[in-house]
Amino acid sequence: MGSGSLGELKSLGASLEEKGVSGSYLLRNSEVSLILKSYLERKGVLFLDIREAKSRFNWLSRYVWKVLSADMDEYTKLASEEVEGGILLYVPKGAKVSLPLQACFLISKPRWEQVVHNVVIVGENAEVTLNTFCASTSKSALHVGVTEIYVGRGARVNYVMVHGWREGVEARPRTGVNVDEGGSISMYYINLKPVSLIEMSPLIRLRRESSASLTSILMGLGSSRLEVGSRVELVGERARANVISRSIAKDEARVKMLGKLTSESRGSRGHLECKGLQLSPRAVIEAVPVLVSRNEESELTHEASIGRLSEEALYYLMSKGFTEEEAISMLVRGFIDVGLEDMPHTIKTQISIILNLIAKYGSG
Repeated sequence: MGSGSLGELKSLGASLEEKGVSGSYLLRNSEVSLILKSYLERKGVLFLDIREAKSRFNWLSRYVWKVLSADMDEYTKLASEEVEGGILLYVPKGAKVSLPLQACFLISKPRWEQVVHNVVIVGENAEVTLNTFCASTSKSALHVGVTEIYVGRGARVNYVMVHGWREGVEARPRTGVNVDEGGSISMYYINLKPVSLIEMSPLIRLRRESSASLTSILMGLGSSRLEVGSRVELVGERARANVISRSIAKDEARVKMLGKLTSESRGSRGHLECKGLQLSPRAVIEAVPVLVSRNEESELTHEASIGRLSEEALYYLMSKGFTEEEAISMLVRGFIDVGLEDMPHTIKTQISIILNLIAKYGSG
């Protein structure tokens, strides 16, 4: 693989030397390379290409296309007919994976259609962190990434996704998550670079006393069109969800923050927060929060706002000796500093570096 291709992934925070990760999967167009630390194999952890997994494990059919429907739309249908890669991650009951696993998806060929199907199964009381990085050196491509995640009873999953595409690339992720009783999932999504279109709205179903913390940081640059949000169904009693979205729009970008919470059980609680920062008169930000309650003993709340940087705060920082660019960067950094409370320390450090990059882009 060329150094330029590797650089695209490294700029997003991927660990190319496999340092600090338990295992690493790389799909370049349709070519796969995989590394798994031996101690994970001894724990019974499976981390392999989805095509190999389907040929080896008959039991996998109990999970494939069970959270999402294969005929949900044209992109899930495409992924159900033929995939070029993707992962199976299986963590058995009680296993604790201390270092993250990493999956990287790279497109380097022009007009390439990369179709991926990932299946993540985390057993009862198990714990794992999965980092995914998606990038392209091609200026014209399509990425379809279907991901199905099963979180067992009392299990904990941290799932980080970082996108760094190029203008001319369309990305259409399709994600479905089922969280069993007492389980929890923390999802953190970041878009860093200009792109033609990102369109995604993960579906999360929460069972009894389970929880979800979902954070999206959207950087709209150039003529990017971003339509990103989450749909959370609080199915079980005392399920809890906290959904946070932060968007920054520059140039002629159009950003739509989507969010929907549906409560179906007593004692369930959900909060949806959408905030946008408009840094260009030609940029457009839209917030679309939706709350649906089907149980009188549940509670759903939302907060939405779109605005610009505070001139008072900007002038104050400049009066302290900071340049205008430095002051803008500091304010943008504070605006996007959310959602890290539930993440492991190693992930917090990694994400903080990426957020610093966003702040730099915002001030440039």
